[in-house]
Amino acid sequence: MKKGTGLILGAAILIGVLLSTPSCKQCNPDKAGTTAANTDSTTTLPLIPSNTLTAAHADSSLIPILSEVLDSAFAASRKKDYASLASLIVYRGTDSTRHGTDVFSLKNSYEKNIVRITSDVFSKWASGTNSIDYSRAFEMPQPDGRSLIVLEVIFVYPKTIDRKFFGFLLINNEYKIADATSWL
Repeated sequence: MKKGTGLILGAAILIGVLLSTPSCKQCNPDKAGTTAANTDSTTTLPLIPSNTLTAAHADSSLIPILSEVLDSAFAASRKKDYASLASLIVYRGTDSTRHGTDVFSLKNSYEKNIVRITSDVFSKWASGTNSIDYSRAFEMPQPDGRSLIVLEVIFVYPKTIDRKFFGFLLINNEYKIADATSWL
């Protein structure tokens, strides 16, 4: 017998055995000799799956204010106006006295480099879009007691869309960009 024919015959026998052996719980009694109980129920599933974001929505009147900040940031990025962009981004650096309470400064080369890199990223996200849609805002409590207001932004390109989340904090009574991410 050829090697290929034996392999096919063996596979056919294995399939036949598997198909002839009942595998459901109702067909195979458990060790005590009883069959599995019907598990149908009339309970309902929760409307919100457990693995989704359930943060409360923020005041929708903030969307125009936050979108204006982002429009300014995208415009400054396009123009490579680092001073304007730095004034819109919350400081996240080594100086703990300024972290989360101040904006970037161009006096320090490290901070200037961070603003330049952020400008390049923002410019890339905004370039070539058909539209930028500001869809919803919600709050996320922070360890320091403040709320991070998050704005979901949809970048609509000719052949695809991209979603980003921008976080904002109040600095000197103005909303500034604290974070930008694709995932929450």
